[in-house]
Amino acid sequence: MMKHKPFLLTFAALAFCSAWPISDAFAAAQPIFWSALRPADQPKATVPLSGKPVSGPQGETLAWHGEEHPIELTGFVLPIDQDGDLVYEFMLVPWAGACSHMPSPPPNQLVRVVPQAPLHLTRMYETVTVTGALQPGLDEAQFFMIDGNRILTYGYSMNHAEVATATATTDPDLLSLSPFGILPR
Repeated sequence: MMKHKPFLLTFAALAFCSAWPISDAFAAAQPIFWSALRPADQPKATVPLSGKPVSGPQGETLAWHGEEHPIELTGFVLPIDQDGDLVYEFMLVPWAGACSHMPSPPPNQLVRVVPQAPLHLTRMYETVTVTGALQPGLDEAQFFMIDGNRILTYGYSMNHAEVATATATTDPDLLSLSPFGILPR
């Protein structure tokens, strides 16, 4: 019995240590609002009904730099890469109709998302919550609309994101001014 005691103690210590979280990788995602992505002195982007651009020089200033922690952000889906109802890559935007029928939001209010698994899109500008690591960095993406190709400059990206249909939100920056659907509040 004595010769098995060190083995049992080692096994017990390994079992105890494996149950204890070693890093913040298992921490819950932090919900954030769109305002966390822009500098505090940049006003909320408003939807221009006049067709004038909404982005200015501050639209390229990125405020979020917490890429080591997973976040949750709710917004509207604007497909970039899709096949039928399967979406492989999309822009997450703060208002329905953004980019396609009106000027795009500032780059710091656009997030390029690549989901873990293709998203089954039930309607244009579906409201979703994405969860994952938000990476800051200005880049461009091209997508096709009925009236031709468009290039968007975005400020953030999220790869291998979990995507879930949003049922409610309290983010004051989300706007639904589109005939495609109404944001549940």
